[in-house]
Amino acid sequence: MKVRRYFAANMRNALEQVRQEQGPDVIILSNRKVDGGVELLTAIGEPDAELLEKFTPRGGRERAPEVAAEVAGVAPTAASVPTAPTAPEPLWTSQETVVQMQRELGAIKSLLEQQLSGLAWHEFGQRSPGQARLLRVLTQLGIAPKLGRSLAAGVEDRHEFAAASRQILAALQARITCLHDPVLQHGGHIALCGATGVGKTTLASKLAGRYSLVHGSQRVALISTDDQRLGAHQQLRTFGRLVGITVRSLRSVDELPETLHEFEDRGLVIIDLPGFAPADPAFRRTLTTLAGLPSMVQTYLTLCASTDYMALERVVDAVEGLPLEGCCLTKLDEAATLGPVLSAVIAAQLPVAYTTAGQQVPDDISIATPQALLQQLIRMGKACPASAEAALIERAFTR
Repeated sequence: MKVRRYFAANMRNALEQVRQEQGPDVIILSNRKVDGGVELLTAIGEPDAELLEKFTPRGGRERAPEVAAEVAGVAPTAASVPTAPTAPEPLWTSQETVVQMQRELGAIKSLLEQQLSGLAWHEFGQRSPGQARLLRVLTQLGIAPKLGRSLAAGVEDRHEFAAASRQILAALQARITCLHDPVLQHGGHIALCGATGVGKTTLASKLAGRYSLVHGSQRVALISTDDQRLGAHQQLRTFGRLVGITVRSLRSVDELPETLHEFEDRGLVIIDLPGFAPADPAFRRTLTTLAGLPSMVQTYLTLCASTDYMALERVVDAVEGLPLEGCCLTKLDEAATLGPVLSAVIAAQLPVAYTTAGQQVPDDISIATPQALLQQLIRMGKACPASAEAALIERAFTR
């Protein structure tokens, strides 16, 4: 390891010197206040366990000044070795100093990315004005920046704008995949998962109600495993009593095997799973449990169309690699644009099965098709265009 000493008036200036000369991979061996400022001792290169051990404080002993002088090849002096320290300061830390340096480096990185993305967007507009105009249109429809850039790149800049617009919308429609009425046509054991409050319970009621109209209420069963919201149990029980559908409430998914066996004569069994936060590990465990059940369960992710794109990204990232048949989009009537939710499902390559708009049961549910979703996207975009500020479009050029 190569060891260096830095002196500056304050910690910010000292860290800036370190960053400029040694980069972000430096190790802070020690830091201390000295007359006129602060002193940092740093190391870079392959970690030396023996050297790091010397700078790790043990039992309140403060050895860093002597070791620092020894490693740097400078003899200790009275000025460098305090004779009577009153309150030993930690000279090795993985917390305050490193965290502060990471924050500052992160801020510098963010600033550089913004500047570079702005330059890239300006250059793109100069080089390909037609594609830049199309990217603005897609942004107004609410399409996520990176997806918009990908779509715009597939259109030749020499085309007239009207023809190019039709071409890019056709390309967008081609990326939307849908399932043709899988639940109502084929039945089976269906589980609905998703974040809290996205409308899973209402969606379960709509699907069960539609199926019972064709096949009879005795052919349907609803299972609620949402022990986090008492209202979810009650909502399904009330619906079941009204239409004559059997409703069973479980305390956990561990009770599912026995219950599914009990309902093996039903054409459709819908399982309403508890809501989850994207970072909740219990959600992944639940879906893994479902995948291992003796009876095959098809799981659909429920996404609320009025959710912003960053929140949707967190949700689809949380289910990456999990066994999902597809997704259902809810609350289209509450959304200002379909751009964010369509961008999220396209990025995650999730096929859409159903959409809902409104609270009427069993109405207000539709079989999803790429054509219908694109048409609604355009209608909503014309009625309430999203912001197309340069700062938003520049995100398409952030690597």
